[in-house]
Amino acid sequence: MKRNYNLFYIVIIIILTTFACKKGTGDDNPIIPPVSPPVTGNIVYKSDYAYNLNVVYFVPNNAIANADYEERISKILIEGQKFISNGMKSWGFGEKSFGLLKNAENTRVKIHLIKAPLNSDAYANYPAIETLVKAYFQQNPQELKSEHYLVLTASNKKYDEGETDTHAIPYYGVGRWCYAVDFPGLKYENLGKPGSVGDKATVYIGGMLHELGHGINLPHNGPSASQAANPAFGMTLMGSGNYTYGKSPTFLSYFDAATLNNCQIFSKEVKTFYGAVTSKVTEIDAKYLNGEIIVSGKYTSSNPASHITFRNIESSDPDGYASITFTTKPGADNSFSLKMPVSEFIKKGNSNYTLQIFFHHENGTNTSTSYAYKFADNIPVIDFGDRTLLARTGWTISGFSTAQGSFVATNVLDGNANTYWHTSWDNAQPHPHFITIKTGASAVTANGLSINTRQDTQAGAGKIKDFRIETSNDGTNWTTVYNGTMALNGVQYFSFNGAKTFNYIKIVSLNDYLGEKFASLSEVNLY
Repeated sequence: MKRNYNLFYIVIIIILTTFACKKGTGDDNPIIPPVSPPVTGNIVYKSDYAYNLNVVYFVPNNAIANADYEERISKILIEGQKFISNGMKSWGFGEKSFGLLKNAENTRVKIHLIKAPLNSDAYANYPAIETLVKAYFQQNPQELKSEHYLVLTASNKKYDEGETDTHAIPYYGVGRWCYAVDFPGLKYENLGKPGSVGDKATVYIGGMLHELGHGINLPHNGPSASQAANPAFGMTLMGSGNYTYGKSPTFLSYFDAATLNNCQIFSKEVKTFYGAVTSKVTEIDAKYLNGEIIVSGKYTSSNPASHITFRNIESSDPDGYASITFTTKPGADNSFSLKMPVSEFIKKGNSNYTLQIFFHHENGTNTSTSYAYKFADNIPVIDFGDRTLLARTGWTISGFSTAQGSFVATNVLDGNANTYWHTSWDNAQPHPHFITIKTGASAVTANGLSINTRQDTQAGAGKIKDFRIETSNDGTNWTTVYNGTMALNGVQYFSFNGAKTFNYIKIVSLNDYLGEKFASLSEVNLY
């Protein structure tokens, strides 16, 4: 489903599951008091964790709770908890998983029942559901156990017998929320069975765990070449695991485990989570040598990073389902160094890639910085090592086509990769767009231009594709010094044909990656 544009393009560099599956949006927003917590008799629910997943069973007015939903959903979640625990242990993090409130026999999970006032078509998009769930926990604050939610909407259609709903039911992860669906007969025991029964179990149980992954901070990522060929690994849960779970080998990646290790509901101690973090790569060197991409450098961070992941996203897969990841621990003095064997890349040939350097911070927040590179005839072409950038003292914006709200043109000069200039979407105008910079009181001499894109790795609209660079000494008479194409994501360098001296530089967009009317840039430098 298509996202609301205003929301879709707000960059969330403090990664929350920013990398979630595509979702719907909606304006239905009924403020109706939900029901009180269900009566649980003598059942006492406990957990070893300081924080636990809030599990909600959501029943629209024209539906009923499916038979045995507590037993069935509990089994699915308890087995999912074991799957995650095994994955965490395999990567050296111990037997830890997401917290669940469970009975003493370890057979039931605490599930909050919310009966909605409207029919199911009013809840085809998540905001209407979220409103009622938040109202429920506002009325019952003692029941709220964390910032993470799993909401299952009841559908009375028998999916495994070919029945379908007449409208969408939210099924995705967004922020710290996971939305999934329950239908009659959705059972853990059906995993691996032949035919539609087994297929639907994999899609809707594996899918639930995949979307829950997004709700507990996980982006998409795929297996490396050797993992995909090894039956002990197979497919990552956060790749296409929603089509393999319970059917063929499916695993939790090291990237996933390093992320979950700092997640709130994996903690057994009470502490502060998800505070704002500022991080920056201050030095970077990258090269291809002896069949490996070697990346090293240094960084600063306002909160320590427990691990660093190098996530390689191929341009035809911007959501990163098949992204190749390499995870390591930081070196001394906030340094990093990693070798990525090219043999582990499944797609090479002539491909464009984004390298996302992903910092797993101890407070659960994740930040990243991206760089563009490519493969040419199966060989990596690396061009994002450090350049000596000109000081931007006295630089000002002397012109721009349009700007939207706080996404002002001066953001390209503020030294913060998390802010950016974006052309207006309230009054969208067609390309070409432009931004012009005056390099202070006097002219400068430069060999090339460096830019950084918006920090999300998914969206293509507003990411400049074809462009040109013009220079001027008076801001009136212009000379074109470069024509080319930007990569979709990351820091990039464009060398002029020899050194150029000028007092003004203009970047002119000719189109963007989705053929829309927008342009954006995070940072502009000269070297």
